Amino acid sequence: MTQSLIKKPKQIKGFSLIEVLIALALFAICSNLIASAFINALLARERDPSLTYQDIAINTVRRQLLLEKNLEDAEEGGTLTLLEKGQASWTTEIHPTDIIDLFECRFDIELLESDDPYQDTYSETLYLLRPTWSKSDERSSLLQEKKDALLDQRTFESF
Repeated sequence: MTQSLIKKPKQIKGFSLIEVLIALALFAICSNLIASAFINALLARERDPSLTYQDIAINTVRRQLLLEKNLEDAEEGGTLTLLEKGQASWTTEIHPTDIIDLFECRFDIELLESDDPYQDTYSETLYLLRPTWSKSDERSSLLQEKKDALLDQRTFESF
């Protein structure tokens, strides 16, 4: 009879508090190491000695285009005095796309006082989302065209 009164301890399944704390500590250490490695890689890329004067000049002139608020000023281009080795002249051809406020910009840069004759010009095509460059009548016509296209695609028979 004494055997029926003695209860066996229940087996509790799961992790103990110590095991959970150790797992959290290991996770924190690993995530810290991964974040440090990522930040170090970004900083090393930023300090990359392979950045040439031309790369720095192109980035400077590209930023000038991105700062232009008016479409006319951006299309006009200009000349920019660089910190090193003189000036750069830039021009753009800007065309609106079928997407509202998205513009295709053909961007040409000429380094006026370049030492290397093969690296004195640079061209690229940028796609810029610029609501301030859109004309209100063009914008409203594009919106109306998109609205009409959506209405043509939909069928209201299921309602």
